Amino acid sequence: MTTKATQMNKKPTTYKYQSVYNIPVQSVRIQDTFWEPKLKVLREVTAYDVLNKFENDGAMRNFEFVAEEEGGFHSGEPWFDGLIYETIRGISDILAANYDEQLDQRVDDIIALIARAQAAGGDGYLNTYTQLDRPGQRWGENGGFLRWQHDVYNAGCLVEAAVHHYKATGKTSLLQVAAQFSNHMSGIMGPPPKRNIVPAHSLPEEAMLKLYQLALDEPELATVMNIPFEASDYLELATFWIHNRGNHEGRYSHAGEYAQDHKPVLEQEEAVGHAVRATLLYTGLTALYLTTGEERYLETARKLWDNISYQKSHITGGVGAVHHDEKFGANYELPDNGYLETCAGAGMGFFSWNLFLATGESRYIDKLETILYNIVLAGRSLDGHKYFYENPLVSRGSHNRWEWHGCPCCPPMIIKILPELASYIYAYDKQGAYVNLYIGSESEFMIGDVQVTLKQETNYPWAGSVGITVSPERESAFPIRLRIPEWCESYTILVNDQAVSFELENGYAVLNQVWSAGDQIQLDLDLSVHLVEVHPNVTTHADKAAIRRGPVLYCLESMDNERFVNGTLQYTREALNENHMDRKLPQEPEFETEYDAGFFDGAVIIRTTDEAGQPITAVPYPYWNNRSRGTMVLWLQHDHPVRQEVWENQLYRRIK
Repeated sequence: MTTKATQMNKKPTTYKYQSVYNIPVQSVRIQDTFWEPKLKVLREVTAYDVLNKFENDGAMRNFEFVAEEEGGFHSGEPWFDGLIYETIRGISDILAANYDEQLDQRVDDIIALIARAQAAGGDGYLNTYTQLDRPGQRWGENGGFLRWQHDVYNAGCLVEAAVHHYKATGKTSLLQVAAQFSNHMSGIMGPPPKRNIVPAHSLPEEAMLKLYQLALDEPELATVMNIPFEASDYLELATFWIHNRGNHEGRYSHAGEYAQDHKPVLEQEEAVGHAVRATLLYTGLTALYLTTGEERYLETARKLWDNISYQKSHITGGVGAVHHDEKFGANYELPDNGYLETCAGAGMGFFSWNLFLATGESRYIDKLETILYNIVLAGRSLDGHKYFYENPLVSRGSHNRWEWHGCPCCPPMIIKILPELASYIYAYDKQGAYVNLYIGSESEFMIGDVQVTLKQETNYPWAGSVGITVSPERESAFPIRLRIPEWCESYTILVNDQAVSFELENGYAVLNQVWSAGDQIQLDLDLSVHLVEVHPNVTTHADKAAIRRGPVLYCLESMDNERFVNGTLQYTREALNENHMDRKLPQEPEFETEYDAGFFDGAVIIRTTDEAGQPITAVPYPYWNNRSRGTMVLWLQHDHPVRQEVWENQLYRRIK
């Protein structure tokens, strides 16, 4: 039986050219009142809920039909295989940090079925939709359609799941399936005389680089699995996939901009097309830099991230404004009813994390934090078994979480990113430590040849006080970097109750001193409520403001707020539908905050009044639609002075 002790020996995927190093999920213990209950629901409810619903949809039966080689039909969408693999990846990280024998056995049974299905084919290929419904059209050839079939995408999800599963459990059962499939692909895909086949849906690029790094780190796995396990083959394949975007010789275009296939990646300067595909492609592009150190990959990735963050991101961190094709809109096209798929937000989170590993810059963690607290948490109900596909900033009551969906891609993505949270809290480089996220937790890692333990105690995001205990195994000098969030205007830092000098570097307060066991850092972040305005080029939000406190955005739900227009309470259905809580804030509203321990697992509620003096109650945006199926609005009317300052590297900023 796999135990936590065996899991602790596996390090996370670490590339040669990382500036900052990540910590495995099993090396961080989260102990706080905000995240711990939500992760408990993930482990005990959501993981089982998603597996059960896929089982009911026939996703597992697809593998049985292929394994039995007796015909049958495909159930669900062509990318269901990939969604099963993504769920396994997330559950693997859950098992690494909180071992669950029942969940481990459930995954083992699914893996055995996957292996049987692959063995039936004989050459390593596996894609149940194509094998059952389009057996003569592998990779979308012979009149097939790769953009729909998802052969390469599903393969990438398998590879990524296999690497995470092996690192979590030490088992090679899924890794062997993934390596055989990867060997098959590397044998047929590439420059001539191989075939020009690239993913129509990105994700396989980073997945293949994770497999490359594992083969580089543990080449002895070739003997264990008794199959070729050549790191260079996997790197060549990932590089080919990225470089051959826009090269349609011998293949059809994957709908041009829709799949970022309109021109070579290194010539792309604007994020376009399907937002999930785009963010996962850029995640893989950044991973290629981390693998090779080629600066042009990093330069392109940073340029695309800047375009998204400063021209195409909603205030919650959501991306992909346009319903048609689930795509990015034009620069500054950010409507309240934007599409904002949960998967795209998670993809932007993964992209931001890889750029942090490349640069050590806090702005990438700022973006990741906004996404985690607003998009990822909103994407799943607090009871753990309902989900949002879209995350608009306004609802007239028709937008509600669903029990399940015909295209249930978002639940697996939530299961992938939430267990990774533990590895985002801390990081380190050759000199010292980073504290990225303020979450009650404890972790140990090496700085040079010294083992250091960091322990956080905090009620963040509801309170701004963060206590950090530093305990090196012996007295040592090294810097500790504390991220100062972009929303925070004032803060104080004490060490052992004394003010200390520090420098600001890349958005971090750098405490550079000699540390002894038990030293105490006290960071106090100003968590005052404030209004946020948007760049004047966003015409849909002219004369509007959003309420923010710390990393959390706030919204109004109809169940808390009667609807007034010009001070008059509205009763008719027509008036309610038309006015939709379109409240106007005074020039300088006064806010009152109250921590309500009975609001689910506890939350800070904000109260104020509108311009007519009528009461307003605002609740955390990620908690909306958990109590009622009523209406919701985030952006509120507000007349603030028009200012002419330059908006440099900003899309949203605090109203003074």
